[in-house]
Formats: sequence, structure tokens, C-alpha cells
Amino acid sequence: KIMIKASQCRNIVECCADELLQNTIPTMYAELEKCQKSLEGYLEQKQKAFPRFYFVSNAKLLTILSQGSDPLAMNAYYENVFDAIQYVEHDKKDKTIIHKIHGDGGDGHEVIPFIKPVKAVGNIEDWLT
Repeated sequence: KIMIKASQCRNIVECCADELLQNTIPTMYAELEKCQKSLEGYLEQKQKAFPRFYFVSNAKLLTILSQGSDPLAMNAYYENVFDAIQYVEHDKKDKTIIHKIHGDGGDGHEVIPFIKPVKAVGNIEDWLT
């Protein structure tokens, strides 16, 4: 509503003098601040559960957490969370099972097989540990 009304009004002073706008914007801003504080609290909770998340930007961390139910989606972010890990190798039949870590370094990079495969199920901060 506000944006439609603003686009119809050609004079910025008249647009800002609108009583509805003057009453609505502060309320919307206060709600936005509440959302931001809640989001920061949520991210901090996840960072405490898995401290390596402190090295990831909030935007990337949100993406990682939002795709946590898909272990394959994490492959794009291993380099951000861990040093020198490019991606992990998942089981061909069960994508939740991780067999190997592939190091950074192009051709001839280091491949580290797990003695016991990792099951990537549940909260991402739990199975990354």
C-alpha cells in the first residue's frame, strides 16, 4: 500500500507528510529490529553448537542452515567452514552417508577416506561435528 501510494505521489514532501506513513514506518522498523535480533540469536545458538560457523558470514550461514536437510547442498560451503576441504564424497545410493573428504588443491588433491562413514542426518551442526 505504502509503495503504491508513494509511486502515485510526485512530491516527496507531500508523500512523507502522509499521516499513515508517519505512523506505520516506525512500527514496521521496530518489528524489523525484533526480527533481526531473533535471527541473530538463532545464528548465535547455531554458532555455539558448532564454533566453525563463526568463520562463516551470516548470509552464508543462513543458506547453509536452510539447506541442512540436503547433505549434498553443503558441498558448496565446505571451503567456507573448513580449511582445505573442497567437498565430501557421498554414497551413490544413500546420499546421507559420507565416505571421503576431498582436500583442496586441484589435480592430485588429497583424499581422506573415513574409517567409519558419517551419517549426515538431523541438524547440520550435529553431523558436521
